[in-house]
Amino acid sequence: MTNGPQKQSTLRWLTGIVSLVTALVVLAGSFVQMVRALEDTGYGSSGVTAALIWMSVGGGLLGLGMALMIWELSVRYNIRH
Repeated sequence: MTNGPQKQSTLRWLTGIVSLVTALVVLAGSFVQMVRALEDTGYGSSGVTAALIWMSVGGGLLGLGMALMIWELSVRYNIRH
C-alpha cells in the first residue's frame, strides 16, 4: 500500500479498455453459443457447459476492466476514500 500520490498509468488505462471491449465481444459470442446449444441439444450438454465457461471468462474480463478503469480514474482525478 502506497502512502504518496500514485502516478497515472497508460498501461493500466489501455489494459482496462482492452478488457472491457474483449468482455463485450466474448459475452455476445457466448450468448449466441448458449442459444444455439440450447436449441440443438438442450440442457446438460457439453455445448451449454462451454457457453457457461465462456460467459464466466467474459464476466471476469468485465470485472477486471471495470476495476482497472475505476482505479485509473481515481488516480487521475485524485479521488481518495
